[in-house]
Amino acid sequence: MKLLKNGRLEKIHYLIYLLTNGDKKRWVRQEVVFGVIYYLTKKGIFDYIFSPSPYYWVDGVKFINYSYEVLNDINILVNEMYLNEILLSVRGFSDFIVGYGINKTLEYNFKEKEEINKILLDENGELKKISLTSNGIVIGDESVDLTEFEKVDYNCKAYNLKVSIWESKI
Repeated sequence: MKLLKNGRLEKIHYLIYLLTNGDKKRWVRQEVVFGVIYYLTKKGIFDYIFSPSPYYWVDGVKFINYSYEVLNDINILVNEMYLNEILLSVRGFSDFIVGYGINKTLEYNFKEKEEINKILLDENGELKKISLTSNGIVIGDESVDLTEFEKVDYNCKAYNLKVSIWESKI
Protein backbone atom coordinates (compact mmCIF):
# COMPACT_ATOMS: atom_id res chain seq x y z
CA MET A 1 0.00 0.00 0.00
CA LYS A 2 2.89 2.35 0.74
CA LEU A 3 4.04 1.85 -2.85
CA LEU A 4 0.87 3.42 -4.26
CA LYS A 5 1.41 6.72 -2.43
CA ASN A 6 3.27 7.79 -5.60
CA GLY A 7 -0.11 9.17 -6.79
CA ARG A 8 0.19 8.11 -10.42
CA LEU A 9 0.17 4.43 -9.50
CA GLU A 10 -3.03 4.80 -7.48
CA LYS A 11 -4.67 6.69 -10.38
CA ILE A 12 -3.68 3.99 -12.89
CA HIS A 13 -5.03 1.29 -10.58
CA TYR A 14 -8.30 3.22 -10.23
CA LEU A 15 -8.49 3.74 -13.99
CA ILE A 16 -8.15 0.00 -14.65
CA TYR A 17 -10.64 -0.64 -11.85
CA LEU A 18 -13.16 1.60 -13.66
CA LEU A 19 -12.42 0.11 -17.09
CA THR A 20 -13.00 -3.43 -15.79
CA ASN A 21 -15.97 -2.42 -13.59
CA GLY A 22 -13.99 -3.71 -10.61
CA ASP A 23 -14.45 -7.30 -11.79
CA LYS A 24 -11.30 -9.37 -11.27
CA LYS A 25 -12.33 -11.64 -14.14
CA ARG A 26 -12.43 -8.79 -16.70
CA TRP A 27 -9.54 -7.41 -18.69
CA VAL A 28 -8.89 -4.18 -20.56
CA ARG A 29 -6.62 -3.90 -23.59
CA GLN A 30 -3.32 -2.07 -23.22
CA GLU A 31 -4.22 0.28 -26.08
CA VAL A 32 -7.34 1.46 -24.26
CA VAL A 33 -5.36 2.10 -21.07
CA PHE A 34 -2.68 4.05 -22.98
CA GLY A 35 -5.29 6.07 -24.88
CA VAL A 36 -7.29 6.99 -21.78
CA ILE A 37 -4.14 7.92 -19.84
CA TYR A 38 -3.01 10.11 -22.75
CA TYR A 39 -6.41 11.85 -22.75
CA LEU A 40 -6.37 12.30 -18.96
CA THR A 41 -2.84 13.70 -19.20
CA LYS A 42 -4.05 16.29 -21.72
CA LYS A 43 -6.82 17.14 -19.22
CA GLY A 44 -4.20 17.70 -16.49
CA ILE A 45 -5.08 14.67 -14.33
CA PHE A 46 -1.86 12.75 -15.01
CA ASP A 47 1.57 14.32 -15.44
CA TYR A 48 3.23 12.01 -17.94
CA ILE A 49 5.51 13.07 -20.77
CA PHE A 50 4.50 11.71 -24.18
CA SER A 51 6.55 11.57 -27.35
CA PRO A 52 6.03 10.05 -30.79
CA SER A 53 7.06 6.38 -30.75
CA PRO A 54 6.36 3.45 -33.07
CA TYR A 55 3.66 1.18 -31.68
CA TYR A 56 1.39 -1.52 -33.12
CA TRP A 57 -1.93 0.31 -32.95
CA VAL A 58 -5.12 -1.52 -34.03
CA ASP A 59 -4.31 -2.09 -37.71
CA GLY A 60 -0.55 -1.64 -38.00
CA VAL A 61 2.59 0.02 -36.76
CA LYS A 62 2.12 3.77 -36.33
CA PHE A 63 3.79 6.61 -34.55
CA ILE A 64 1.59 7.46 -31.57
CA ASN A 65 1.97 9.68 -28.52
CA TYR A 66 3.50 7.16 -26.16
CA SER A 67 4.97 7.36 -22.67
CA TYR A 68 7.48 4.88 -21.36
CA GLU A 69 6.72 6.26 -17.89
CA VAL A 70 3.17 4.86 -18.19
CA LEU A 71 4.48 1.43 -19.13
CA ASN A 72 6.99 1.57 -16.27
CA ASP A 73 4.28 2.48 -13.73
CA ILE A 74 2.00 -0.30 -15.00
CA ASN A 75 4.89 -2.77 -14.75
CA ILE A 76 5.46 -1.71 -11.13
CA LEU A 77 1.78 -2.44 -10.38
CA VAL A 78 2.04 -5.82 -12.14
CA ASN A 79 5.32 -6.76 -10.41
CA GLU A 80 3.89 -5.82 -7.00
CA MET A 81 0.78 -7.90 -7.86
CA TYR A 82 -1.73 -5.04 -7.68
CA LEU A 83 -2.61 -5.74 -11.34
CA ASN A 84 -2.64 -8.85 -13.48
CA GLU A 85 -1.31 -8.84 -17.03
CA ILE A 86 -2.47 -11.17 -19.77
CA LEU A 87 -0.86 -11.85 -23.13
CA LEU A 88 -3.13 -13.27 -25.82
CA SER A 89 -2.41 -14.56 -29.27
CA VAL A 90 -5.33 -14.86 -31.64
CA ARG A 91 -5.30 -16.98 -34.80
CA GLY A 92 -5.31 -14.78 -37.88
CA PHE A 93 -4.06 -11.75 -35.96
CA SER A 94 -0.42 -10.94 -36.64
CA ASP A 95 0.37 -9.52 -33.21
CA PHE A 96 -0.43 -10.41 -29.64
CA ILE A 97 -2.83 -8.55 -27.36
CA VAL A 98 -1.81 -7.32 -23.92
CA GLY A 99 -4.45 -6.72 -21.28
CA TYR A 100 -4.66 -5.71 -17.64
CA GLY A 101 -6.98 -6.68 -14.82
CA ILE A 102 -7.36 -5.99 -11.12
CA ASN A 103 -5.63 -8.35 -8.70
CA LYS A 104 -5.96 -6.44 -5.41
CA THR A 105 -8.78 -4.02 -4.67
CA LEU A 106 -7.94 -0.77 -2.90
CA GLU A 107 -9.54 2.26 -1.33
CA TYR A 108 -8.77 5.28 -3.48
CA ASN A 109 -7.89 8.56 -1.80
CA PHE A 110 -6.67 10.99 -4.41
CA LYS A 111 -8.14 14.37 -5.27
CA GLU A 112 -8.59 13.79 -9.02
CA LYS A 113 -10.96 10.83 -8.50
CA GLU A 114 -14.10 12.93 -9.11
CA GLU A 115 -12.58 14.49 -12.24
CA ILE A 116 -11.84 11.02 -13.64
CA ASN A 117 -15.41 9.95 -12.82
CA LYS A 118 -16.86 13.00 -14.63
CA ILE A 119 -14.85 12.20 -17.74
CA LEU A 120 -15.31 8.41 -17.88
CA LEU A 121 -18.73 7.85 -16.31
CA ASP A 122 -22.10 8.96 -17.64
CA GLU A 123 -24.86 10.60 -15.57
CA ASN A 124 -26.03 7.14 -14.37
CA GLY A 125 -22.57 6.23 -13.06
CA GLU A 126 -21.96 3.77 -15.88
CA LEU A 127 -18.74 3.68 -17.88
CA LYS A 128 -19.04 5.56 -21.17
CA LYS A 129 -18.51 3.57 -24.33
CA ILE A 130 -14.81 3.53 -25.22
CA SER A 131 -13.70 2.26 -28.60
CA LEU A 132 -10.44 2.09 -30.51
CA THR A 133 -10.08 3.84 -33.86
CA SER A 134 -7.26 3.69 -36.38
CA ASN A 135 -5.82 6.94 -34.98
CA GLY A 136 -6.79 6.86 -31.31
CA ILE A 137 -9.81 6.23 -29.12
CA VAL A 138 -13.35 7.53 -28.68
CA ILE A 139 -14.62 8.13 -25.14
CA GLY A 140 -18.36 8.68 -25.24
CA ASP A 141 -18.74 11.34 -27.93
CA GLU A 142 -15.19 12.70 -27.70
CA SER A 143 -12.47 11.55 -30.08
CA VAL A 144 -8.84 11.42 -28.94
CA ASP A 145 -6.19 11.33 -31.68
CA LEU A 146 -2.96 9.70 -30.55
CA THR A 147 -1.27 10.16 -33.93
CA GLU A 148 -1.44 13.97 -33.89
CA PHE A 149 1.76 15.47 -32.54
CA GLU A 150 2.33 18.86 -31.03
CA LYS A 151 5.17 20.90 -32.45
CA VAL A 152 7.75 21.97 -29.93
CA ASP A 153 9.47 25.21 -30.85
CA TYR A 154 13.11 25.49 -30.06
CA ASN A 155 16.03 27.68 -31.03
CA CYS A 156 19.47 26.42 -31.72
CA LYS A 157 22.62 27.92 -33.07
CA ALA A 158 25.64 26.38 -34.67
CA TYR A 159 28.44 25.47 -32.36
CA ASN A 160 31.92 25.32 -33.79
CA LEU A 161 34.28 23.02 -31.99
CA LYS A 162 37.60 24.83 -31.57
CA VAL A 163 39.76 21.78 -31.08
CA SER A 164 41.60 20.21 -33.95
CA ILE A 165 43.25 16.85 -34.21
CA TRP A 166 46.66 18.55 -34.39
CA GLU A 167 46.16 20.46 -31.16
CA SER A 168 44.88 17.44 -29.22
CA LYS A 169 47.82 15.25 -30.39
CA ILE A 170 45.62 12.26 -31.13
